[in-house]
Amino acid sequence: MNYYQDIQPAEVAALRAESELLVIDIRDSGSYARAHLDGAQPVSDALLQQLLRSRQRQRPVLVYCYHGNSSRDICDFIAGFGFTRVHNLVGGWQAWEQYAAGAVSGPDLADWLARRGFPADGGIHCRIDNGMSPLMVAALAGEREVVAALLAQGADPNHVNDDDHHALWFACVHGDPELVGLLLGRGADVDNQNVNGATCAIYAASTGKLDVLKRLVEAGADLGKETTGGYDALASASTLPVLKYLRTVVAEARLAA
Repeated sequence: MNYYQDIQPAEVAALRAESELLVIDIRDSGSYARAHLDGAQPVSDALLQQLLRSRQRQRPVLVYCYHGNSSRDICDFIAGFGFTRVHNLVGGWQAWEQYAAGAVSGPDLADWLARRGFPADGGIHCRIDNGMSPLMVAALAGEREVVAALLAQGADPNHVNDDDHHALWFACVHGDPELVGLLLGRGADVDNQNVNGATCAIYAASTGKLDVLKRLVEAGADLGKETTGGYDALASASTLPVLKYLRTVVAEARLAA
């Protein structure tokens, strides 16, 4: 009989270092759009059939769901076809988020705040230059675990700095789609406009960050929002792939309407 292996969140990093790893997310499409493990693919019949038709029975596979229960059935199914390195994430996405938040907490988080120039008694909503909060600084630096820890402690993802930028904007500047998804999943306003009227989608389009833009669109970004100069995301597209993608999305939206 073939078996899969349970894996703890702390063990995921080592597994993800393997280039052939296939990560399968079996949650609903909305949850996947808001946040998912970097490189994870949403489950589908086509994806499973492609995997089962392959001869790479030694290929590592990681499956996760909401709480680590439903994913067991998928793991058992895949292992039943002779795959020997199938892993189920214990506790699912919920456990992963808790692990990421707990990786930086207590004294570690206090040390991080001090090193970034925040006052020792300022709390998680204190400000430094240009009204930057700890969450904004962590997002700009792409420090995913710190962002998760701050959110877990109550940091508001919709606080804005002196330019009306919030943490989601800075995650887009850094360019990490998973970090963007994490903030969206915690309620960050996808359509927040800065002092010039620019949204995250307009910024992503103007800088050619296609993967980030896709994550924003999947989360319901309003592509009709305009800057004070009258430019929307489509008009701001700076690369051909971004332009093609936005044209397709806009055309599909018009047909649906």
